[in-house]
Amino acid sequence: MSKKKDRAWFDSPKLRELVAQHYANDQIAASALATDPRVLARLRERTPMAKATLLKLLRRFAMQHAIGAVTDELIVDTRSR
Repeated sequence: MSKKKDRAWFDSPKLRELVAQHYANDQIAASALATDPRVLARLRERTPMAKATLLKLLRRFAMQHAIGAVTDELIVDTRSR
């Protein structure tokens, strides 16, 4: 059995809002946050992702926009829904 199926998947509605406020489209955001545009497309489409991916995006966003410390409050475990 694949371990990927057993992995917890996470979402970050707040990060989705922040990215939409600061960047016009996924290409610009991907360039600024040094990530793949497909990752941002998945974020916009509300597709759950690995926690490490979301934390990486939050850290990069926080460094550029001074939103303060990255907290787990911005990341939601989809299993709790």
